[in-house]
Amino acid sequence: MAGWIVGITFSVIVLLIGIWGLLDSRRKRVKNKWAGWFILFGICAIISAFINYQFR
Repeated sequence: MAGWIVGITFSVIVLLIGIWGLLDSRRKRVKNKWAGWFILFGICAIISAFINYQFR
């Protein structure tokens, strides 16, 4: 039952880190590949947590 809570919490943290990294890289005018990967992973984790919540 608590798996989807942990999944959503983890995915939101990863997503926020990715957004922060992307905004920081734009401010510094450098390329940050890891920020894009963190955003993609966070979105996939949110989708996975939602699917796990639906089929509990």
